[in-house]
Amino acid sequence: MVCFSRDSLEKIRKEEILAGLRDSKQLSEEKRNAFAKEILIHALRWKVVFVSAKFIDRWNINQAIFYGINRAIPSEFVKEPFLFVDGNYKIKISKPILGYQSFTKGDDLLPSISAASILAKTFRDQYLINLEKKYPGYGFAKHKGYGTEFHRKQIVKLGISPVHRLSFLKFLRKEKEEGLFDYGESV
Repeated sequence: MVCFSRDSLEKIRKEEILAGLRDSKQLSEEKRNAFAKEILIHALRWKVVFVSAKFIDRWNINQAIFYGINRAIPSEFVKEPFLFVDGNYKIKISKPILGYQSFTKGDDLLPSISAASILAKTFRDQYLINLEKKYPGYGFAKHKGYGTEFHRKQIVKLGISPVHRLSFLKFLRKEKEEGLFDYGESV
């Protein structure tokens, strides 16, 4: 979640600050990191929420998104905020809000969504770099959470770590059926 003041939004519109702000997926890692530092300076409020793999496995990715959105809504500085959400969601909010609007490709259209996208990606990348230190060999620091072929091979070789989302490891069922992988005690 990123909230800019009206003044900052006007400066963004005029490209006086955060010039070229857009969807994190459209930016190089270097540019994302530079934007992240600048966003932290210019944002009125910001919050990054992580939802655990266990939560996602239990409730599903959409429920994890809704849970994360609810946790990110600030109640301490705005009595009833209005939300802009990336995607095409009908969401349930547990905190008082004036309303929300979902935007398909919103992370490339609205500064607050673009900024939130950048902070989420840069914080997640750093989290995965740290995970590589804790669980070496999976390539977390390199693939940054995307299911690359190398990562899949390492899961087969090393087993499932406590941070893997079991619901996203469907490819292992085939290997298990073919006797190529033993779930063992790591599950």
